[in-house]
Amino acid sequence: MKSSKLWTVYAAYLLVLAACGTSSDSSSPDESDTGLLRKVATAAELEASLKAGLTTIRNAQEVNVAIADAIAAASGGNFTGTYTQEQNVDEFDAVRYDGEYLYVAPRRYFGCCYILAAAANDGAIGTGNDPQRSIRILATDPNDGSASLTGEIPLADNLSVQGMYLSDKRMFALTGQSIYGSHGSFWADIAIWAPEKLGYQVYDVSDSSAPILEVDVKIDGIFVESRRIGDTVYIVSRYAPWIDGVNYYVTTPEQQASNEAILAGVTLDDMLPKITINNVTTTLVDTDKCYITNTDDDAGYPVITSITAVSISDPTSFTTTCYNEATYGIYVSEYAIYFTQFRQFAATSRYDTRIHKFALADMELHYRGSVDIEGQVWRGGQADFRMSEHNGDLRVVASLFDGNSEDFVDHKLYVLRESTAHRKLTVVSELPNENRPEEIGKPNEALYGVRFLADRAYIVTFERIDPLYAIDLSDPADPFIAGELFVTGFSDFLHPVNDDLLLGLGTDANGGVKLELFDVSNIAQPLSRGSVTLGGRGSWSEATYDRHAFTYQSDVNGIDRFTIPAQLYDSDGSFGFFESGLYLFEIRDKDRPAIAALNSAGSIVPDAGGFEIPFIPSRNRAFIHNDTVFYIRDDVVWAAFWHTPSIVNGPF
Repeated sequence: MKSSKLWTVYAAYLLVLAACGTSSDSSSPDESDTGLLRKVATAAELEASLKAGLTTIRNAQEVNVAIADAIAAASGGNFTGTYTQEQNVDEFDAVRYDGEYLYVAPRRYFGCCYILAAAANDGAIGTGNDPQRSIRILATDPNDGSASLTGEIPLADNLSVQGMYLSDKRMFALTGQSIYGSHGSFWADIAIWAPEKLGYQVYDVSDSSAPILEVDVKIDGIFVESRRIGDTVYIVSRYAPWIDGVNYYVTTPEQQASNEAILAGVTLDDMLPKITINNVTTTLVDTDKCYITNTDDDAGYPVITSITAVSISDPTSFTTTCYNEATYGIYVSEYAIYFTQFRQFAATSRYDTRIHKFALADMELHYRGSVDIEGQVWRGGQADFRMSEHNGDLRVVASLFDGNSEDFVDHKLYVLRESTAHRKLTVVSELPNENRPEEIGKPNEALYGVRFLADRAYIVTFERIDPLYAIDLSDPADPFIAGELFVTGFSDFLHPVNDDLLLGLGTDANGGVKLELFDVSNIAQPLSRGSVTLGGRGSWSEATYDRHAFTYQSDVNGIDRFTIPAQLYDSDGSFGFFESGLYLFEIRDKDRPAIAALNSAGSIVPDAGGFEIPFIPSRNRAFIHNDTVFYIRDDVVWAAFWHTPSIVNGPF
């Protein structure tokens, strides 16, 4: 509960994308077999669909709900990298490490809010307008636990860095202008998505002291998500055509007539996003690669979701696939991209979920099919852990909020499979069902940590205690709850130590940051092998909602190491803030689960050297290189040795 409360507090100012083993499209139905999306036949058809989205009278209640919602471990060699959900699918992050250099992008500060503005006036934090904002490049020396600045990449005043990828002495920086937050944050307001720009910049960093800008790209729209697979970076963005005088929420015949008159003089080219590569501008999307809604209840929607594939080795080369709906969640496997969106039924206030699947084939995407399921999948944070592809099947956990006062939420697990005959995803199974009626979670228990691992799923629900459910997915047609364990507190984030051990990170019953080691060697009888609690009520860790803040290093002389950042309050419940730092842990005897142990290994608590606001979260990252830990808080780097973490070098 702690993390949800924190996000509620911060909501006013912290708004912080397959085929089984193949990407070939040869086995799919031909284009005449359409699903919930269909390929655009002509440019005029796409134009008509977009204009219909701006002239269709919407139910006033639907408009109000939309506005209310809008308010409302990778490693290489002996050093750790950016933690990812899927193997072979890289994730962008604002701090990257290649074992030789740290690349640290400046924090995307928010000048919109009076709390932050007041702190900035006191000199406590930046405002986004500070001079010399730049990506810092620091050479590291793990032998003596040091880092030194070797180069900088200045950024324009209106530019922020969403995150970066590294590849063969090239740094690929994803850029943006907006700070509206991620796609999982319920930003349903069409108008705020335009006019904005995202983009990317590619630098040759072979000489870290003099990085060379090779490619500078600007794209119309709002950044949504990105992943990298091999040489290809996939960038998901959404765009709403911004047309002066158009009313974006048509609820009356008068507004409809006014929009129709304005749009009569608007061409399709006027309504499509543009891409500018090294000052040369062209249209981002090719209508031959676009899809539109293919259902009677959708007259069109004036938003374009674009998936742009870019080659890191040739970053001026791109292809873009698009469809005319808004996405609120993305899960990316090695072979496919799945998009989720909310679907509200007019007769109820309930949201369900539509899922679209696009298979990946290097620079090309192929629409495979869609499905509508009950319940919500995406509710912000790390909800992509609620989706997982395995042997071509997509496994999904959704929460259905039905307004029942005795049990307001039900959780369902679905196994979905691509049809070989039609462009759709079929429901292979769901749980609970008539033959297996046991619910996932007790009455009124919310859904927290979810992790799919091969043919198992682990699910945490919580109201007063934490049930950890172990679900057997070895037969996709008949999943079942194989075992469950009840402990105090709950886990937001689950990490597989190995096939037999699972690490949980979350909150204990008294509000402290809790880590627990679960023995799942016998799926029918999960056990706890010990827990550690940090701080008291009000304490929290960024790693519970951002996996990139979690660092894991396997098998150092038979011991696993990991770190989490945390802000801690006194354990007496007084909310007395006493410490903020990086906390080190070890897992011993992991190959013998019956005696496996979770142990604290100390903490790195640097002297921040200035004013620190407890309830304003810093951006924390860490990388372990041999026995050295590099700890990055916002833009500042410290270092310490694993066995003597209290001796801190820096800041660098």
